[in-house]
Amino acid sequence: MKLIKSKKGIRLTIGIVLGVLLGLLTSNIALWLPIGIAIGAALEYSKKS
Repeated sequence: MKLIKSKKGIRLTIGIVLGVLLGLLTSNIALWLPIGIAIGAALEYSKKS
């Protein structure tokens, strides 16, 4: 099976989108946006080859 490599920064984007969505749902973007960025950065860093 052929693996598709993701473009650089896609995991960071997923974290930011997740943070924005949670912030909108809880009406607290100021809290969830930085958490989303941190999660995305952690995912990006952990998947480096």
